[in-house]
Amino acid sequence: MNTTTILVLAVFVFSQWSTAAVVPTYPTEKPKTPVIAQLLRNDYIYDNYGQFSLNYQVDDGTSQTREGTLVLNDEGDDYVLIQKGSYSYISPEGINITVTYTADKDGFKIVESTNDVPARV
Repeated sequence: MNTTTILVLAVFVFSQWSTAAVVPTYPTEKPKTPVIAQLLRNDYIYDNYGQFSLNYQVDDGTSQTREGTLVLNDEGDDYVLIQKGSYSYISPEGINITVTYTADKDGFKIVESTNDVPARV
């Protein structure tokens, strides 16, 4: 076999391989239409120092309540913002999940949860 024959075979094999790799695949089913949730409640109150209260509820079962409060730090020379609150949602299996938490100098902690949500993340 001479060099020209080998070169022609190599080009032929490469062209067959490269065109097969470029063929796109398409999903066989249409994507689902997204459901637009409606906001039922949205209360947000805050002050000039960064403290706040948030409460919202959506018609799909999602809700959140959260408060941010300034407290004196351990050294007593400044303030830190601590938060406490809860959130709820309905899982894909139809189970109502609720988590109550705090977030302070020691980090984020789950205080109470439903349906086997881990108490420590």
